[in-house]
Amino acid sequence: MNKQDEAILLERLADTFETKLRETERSIGDDIPDQYREGRMDAFGWAATYCRLLAERK
Repeated sequence: MNKQDEAILLERLADTFETKLRETERSIGDDIPDQYREGRMDAFGWAATYCRLLAERK
């Protein structure tokens, strides 16, 4: 796999993680905060950021 393909793949992964982050954010209601959901949001946000940073290096 060449560097351009790697960068494209990383961008797609970042987009996927951001989509999952938005879906998780929309699932938040007025109920008691869910630590598991908040942890997933953090993980998706960090994963998207990491993929974007790696893509920029390619």
